[in-house]
Amino acid sequence: MQRRVRVVVGLVLASGLAGAFVRAADAPTEATVTDAEGRDVKVSGLKFGTGTRRLAWAGDPAGATEEAKKGPLVIELREPHSTTLLKGIITYVPVNSIESIKYDYDKQVASVAVKGLPEPLAGTLQYRGINVLGFEGSVDDKVTRFSGGAFTKGNIKAVAFAGATPFAAKKGTGSWLVQIDQPKAENPTLKAGNFKFLYQYPGGVEVLTDAATVRKGDPLKLDDAMKTFVPLAVDQNTHMAAIEVQIGDTEKVVVVPQQVEKDGKAGVLMGLVGEVDAGWKLFPLHSIKGMKRPRRD
Repeated sequence: MQRRVRVVVGLVLASGLAGAFVRAADAPTEATVTDAEGRDVKVSGLKFGTGTRRLAWAGDPAGATEEAKKGPLVIELREPHSTTLLKGIITYVPVNSIESIKYDYDKQVASVAVKGLPEPLAGTLQYRGINVLGFEGSVDDKVTRFSGGAFTKGNIKAVAFAGATPFAAKKGTGSWLVQIDQPKAENPTLKAGNFKFLYQYPGGVEVLTDAATVRKGDPLKLDDAMKTFVPLAVDQNTHMAAIEVQIGDTEKVVVVPQQVEKDGKAGVLMGLVGEVDAGWKLFPLHSIKGMKRPRRD
């Protein structure tokens, strides 16, 4: 079926800790900062603010610590070639897995080294307020604030965190090949697994679900029976998305409302969240050209 995309929906994420600095037991406590002048500064007692947030939907209500219950502290990394729109694909990287972040202001790119990954992740600095990190700590017994990724005086060039640990991805989850709708980057394909649907409700409350509501029929599940998932049209005016799917040997088109109501509150479908080696990726529907299962040779 021919792909037809009419109008793309703009999406907004809750910023979590924006404007506040908090110390977290599941985050690094020491770092070496390369300041705007190129000097290395030792920082202790780290607290994180802008650019970080808790993933409540990844928390464990029965966790042994408050951090485990609240969900991991992560940075939101917006990728360079996810879409031509402001809100593209977001990678949620646990802060305690980050070894270092380097900022190239001339090329407008942030490079994030993650423990256990052979290559750093790239984040764009082309959009104001995107991929900006704010934190504070003690330098020679004086509390000092730092910011990276913004084009303002005093922004740091790099930060290296002590004690990074690899992200513990779930094993045995169904994997997908996700082709991104980005012609300028030749529509790259990414791999992710254990996909779920992410809805956001008033107050920034986010809910991760195994299935999406459809206009007619049973809820749509990204389980082992699902073989392909291809967004055909995402319409901002009707708040509907037409999706072509293959479930088993059956192909059909389903209509997915992007606005739903739960307990009297209106929610918005933010997109699909899948696990990756660095943490999690959020794929807004408009960013997906098509998803399919990898071949089993």
